[in-house]
Amino acid sequence: AAGNVPSAKIIMSSHRLKFMLCKLVGAIPCKAHPLILFMDDLQWADEMTLDIIRMIMTDPDIRHFLFLGCYRDNEVNITHPLTAKLQAIQDQGISIVNIKIGPIEKESVNKLLSEALCMPPSLCQPLSNVVHGKTGGIILFVLRFLASLKDDGDLWFSMRSCRWMYNLEEIRLKEIHGDVVSHMTEHMKSLPKKIQMGLKFAACLGPKFDAKVLEKAEKCTGSEDSILKSCVEFGFLQNAGADRYVWAHDEIQQAAYDLIPLPKRESFHLLVGSRLF
Repeated sequence: AAGNVPSAKIIMSSHRLKFMLCKLVGAIPCKAHPLILFMDDLQWADEMTLDIIRMIMTDPDIRHFLFLGCYRDNEVNITHPLTAKLQAIQDQGISIVNIKIGPIEKESVNKLLSEALCMPPSLCQPLSNVVHGKTGGIILFVLRFLASLKDDGDLWFSMRSCRWMYNLEEIRLKEIHGDVVSHMTEHMKSLPKKIQMGLKFAACLGPKFDAKVLEKAEKCTGSEDSILKSCVEFGFLQNAGADRYVWAHDEIQQAAYDLIPLPKRESFHLLVGSRLF
């Protein structure tokens, strides 16, 4: 139907926007001050964003510029729009270097623990071996697991020894879920009901949200500040300023969303929508 075809005016406006963005990026860098542009989660990028990236990458007038993009390769197949754009960029003679980022090695986990706990690597080795074995070296999982060890009293600071101590036998016996989201969800279930409910509502509001919107969704007054403060302290959220909050990681948002039982999600979204609109 003719109504479904974008008008020439909209298409021209889109082209002008892309052109101006390319010119803006081209005007910023120089040999003395190169520019690096980093974009995360490209697997969720829309067609226009991907086309702008292609235009910037292939514009011969843009120099001293490096583009870094991250995406989850398990969510990008040969039919994904990102795959086609990357191929189009390469077809125009632009070199693309693919770096596969996987879990960190056992030695890196040991170095992380050594620096975090201010202990010699040799004293951290037994702990890091167990931590790496249970988390698979997934960095978000490593950090969350360490936080849970401290919360459970299996990792503590000894005032007598003036250093961090750990109960290796108890840590070895710990059963943890096989993925980060499940582990985070189980951890969230141990939190007070008020915080759990706040996490559920916040998860439905998207990757970033306004504190006032959350207050409206929850229909609570006066308690949102303490809930948000607790979520920031737990490392779930980050304060972006001006009463705006963003999730520290999209998998943390997913873990909070998983607090809502699957059969109740539709009605929960309906509840949020009815309160907001």
